[in-house]
Amino acid sequence: MSEKKKEFKSSYTKGQRVAALLGVIFLAGLYLVTLIAGITTSPKAPALFQMCIGSSILLPIMFWLYLRFAKLFMDRDRQQYEELLQSEEDKDDKE
Repeated sequence: MSEKKKEFKSSYTKGQRVAALLGVIFLAGLYLVTLIAGITTSPKAPALFQMCIGSSILLPIMFWLYLRFAKLFMDRDRQQYEELLQSEEDKDDKE
């Protein structure tokens, strides 16, 4: 019974997965610092809590925008490059 295991192929690039992992690690660290500051009744706890809430909202949006713009520019650059190659081939054919 030797069945080949199907390899999992992600639809995300390695860079996207690394960026997502870094975002998760940063947010988890932020929550941990806020929790410790709240438990120890640090005077900076309210500011840390506000920073944590703001980062929980802004960081995922920023990561999403970064990935969206990277894909947009990558597709546009690829199309421009293919058009340039096509126009050069047309010039060579005419000569």
